[in-house]
Amino acid sequence: MAQVDAGRLYTGAWHEIAFRPNWLLEGCVAGVTLYTPTDKPNQVHVRDSCRDKTLDGPEKVVEGTGHILDPGTNAKIRADYFLFISRETWVAALADDYSWFISVTPDFGEVNIFTRNPQPGQALIDELTAKIKAWGYDTSLLVYPLQPPN
Repeated sequence: MAQVDAGRLYTGAWHEIAFRPNWLLEGCVAGVTLYTPTDKPNQVHVRDSCRDKTLDGPEKVVEGTGHILDPGTNAKIRADYFLFISRETWVAALADDYSWFISVTPDFGEVNIFTRNPQPGQALIDELTAKIKAWGYDTSLLVYPLQPPN
């Protein structure tokens, strides 16, 4: 896992450039995770949103509380959305300048690429996809949804 500066990673908007499909993301394009710090230690507000099928489609939103599970390293977070829905992810790789990160679930069943820029360029997407493939993932399962222009 990566060593993470929580104040840099868990603040602001991250665009979901690629993901392995799951029922929560069905039909999603232009996905964004917005982290907002709270006044509680090791906790952030999480707002996940996307557009349904097209960039102009209705917005789908889920909000919850993110709990940093490994204070100090700050690479593991669990977001609690509803009474019985939570999602734990780990930061598996992170750019030195915090322009992108790759997250995985603890069972390594899901993987996501996030960038600060909604249009990171094909070269970076290819580089990050190759990194995921080198970890043993079947990258043919990744979805690269439409993103808004810069």
